[in-house]
Amino acid sequence: MTTLLLALASAGLVVLGGVGLRLLRTTGLESVVDVVAAADGTRPGGSGAIIDAVGSRFQRSLLTFYGTRRLGDLDVRLRRAGRPEALTVTSYVQRQAGFIVIGAAAGALFAMVGQPVLGAVLLVAFVVWMDLWLFLVGRARVEQIDRELPDFLDVLGVTVAAGLSFRQAIERVSEFHDGPLSQEMQTALREMAVGVTRREAFRGVRDRTRSESVGSFVTALLQAEELGVPLSQALNDIAAEVRRERAQQVRRQAAKASSKVALVVTATMVPGALILMMAGLVLANLDTIQSLFG
Repeated sequence: MTTLLLALASAGLVVLGGVGLRLLRTTGLESVVDVVAAADGTRPGGSGAIIDAVGSRFQRSLLTFYGTRRLGDLDVRLRRAGRPEALTVTSYVQRQAGFIVIGAAAGALFAMVGQPVLGAVLLVAFVVWMDLWLFLVGRARVEQIDRELPDFLDVLGVTVAAGLSFRQAIERVSEFHDGPLSQEMQTALREMAVGVTRREAFRGVRDRTRSESVGSFVTALLQAEELGVPLSQALNDIAAEVRRERAQQVRRQAAKASSKVALVVTATMVPGALILMMAGLVLANLDTIQSLFG
């Protein structure tokens, strides 16, 4: 009986592992557009349907556990991550509740077959999975914005030099660029269209992206506006500065990567080398060792 339960648990973990790998690229909530769609009874399909069905039964309890303040913080994190796959706070909590319930069931099953430590590890992994996924998505978005910003500023500078106003230039360039940076710029344009000042709109872009390069761009842009520097020249200077900062970031990442590579090489090659040396030593002195135990 124990063997059967262990086999069933292992098979379930294989299936859930496949779902987890899929969630590294998508949440499985493609059909969930907003809370209204969820209220209309629209349910996501695919491999995440079971998790969503389980989570919907415990969604209200988890929302209550979060509280108003933590739900507000979660909404900020989702906005900073670009609301991947049109996730709302409620749909995110629903998926997280599903993972927690399934993780608890898997942990209890492994505890029943005499593996409480493995069950506890599985429970913790399922509990933190959605938070980890959201963090990775947000970090990937910031990295993509950092890559797009220099080219975006180059084109923007040329467009401004051609005679368009700053707002028109941003609108024109954003139409021909596809990515999180263009989305943030379009958000800033919509805010300015309803009366938000340029300073506050771009400060909002800086706060949402949490990118050092965007922060430098916004700071330099506002300073150039205050000092009366020609906008096209300011954009060219800002683009050059952003490229220098980006190069420094790449060099820092390369320096960190070299130490990680050295650690991996040491962890994999040193044990193998020691095994070869010990095996050679044992084989060379095999007769002596046999005489000691003979």
